[in-house]
Amino acid sequence: MRAGTGLLWLCLFGYALGAQAAGTASIPADPLDSSRWRYIVAEHFRDARLMFDERVQVRAPDAVEDGRATPVFVRISGLDDVRRIRVLADAVAPGAVLDYFPDSGAAARDLSLGFGLRLAQATPLRAAVLTGDGVWHIGGRWIDAQGGGCAAPSMTLPESAGAGKGLAPGIEARAWPRPAGYQRLKFRIQAPASARESWPAITQITISDSAGRLRARLVPGKTLDPTAVFTLDIASREPLHIDVRDARGQRYERGVGSAARALP
Repeated sequence: MRAGTGLLWLCLFGYALGAQAAGTASIPADPLDSSRWRYIVAEHFRDARLMFDERVQVRAPDAVEDGRATPVFVRISGLDDVRRIRVLADAVAPGAVLDYFPDSGAAARDLSLGFGLRLAQATPLRAAVLTGDGVWHIGGRWIDAQGGGCAAPSMTLPESAGAGKGLAPGIEARAWPRPAGYQRLKFRIQAPASARESWPAITQITISDSAGRLRARLVPGKTLDPTAVFTLDIASREPLHIDVRDARGQRYERGVGSAARALP
């Protein structure tokens, strides 16, 4: 009886080791050599197909003095049928910085996404791009950020005319034409300096065109800097409408004029 029980446990142990080895083999080696890479995969890409792809580029300063305002730019070149972009910072729990859903009806091969990030320590920063075939294409880099007493003080943003003197924020925005019928949208959400410390988190940003068609949607994480400049490539040159919602259910809106003039 004991011999049979021991054999059973030995078989189960061997099966568990085999399953663990199979799971390890299915995770691609991390070119950034992060100790948290397996946790990132388990949290965000369980059972998904992954590949590191040079067509996904993450640009940011090598060293950041003020971790409360880190500019980040994601550039995607030559990828078809982009459905979703997820930006991840390994040192930030649960990792997600933002999710970006571009216009799924646009046959874009080149996309750009810019934003600001709050970081208090060095971390790998990754952009994962989901294409229509179900594959996540991943690019990234290390960012050396320092928090605590040695960090430089954050610069105060000026009040916008749209924000007024009350507690309601305003939105500054402008668009420029891009090749292939695209436009590049840049916008910033501003609040009076007296309100920023208690300002609720932004939960969703949507961009739609004059016909009401959804052109882009962003779902920010807690570490995203909502007062930084956002940069998006939109598959339209029509006038746009920006709709921002925060954790208190408040909405802030702004229209942006057409970027239909011809490029030089």
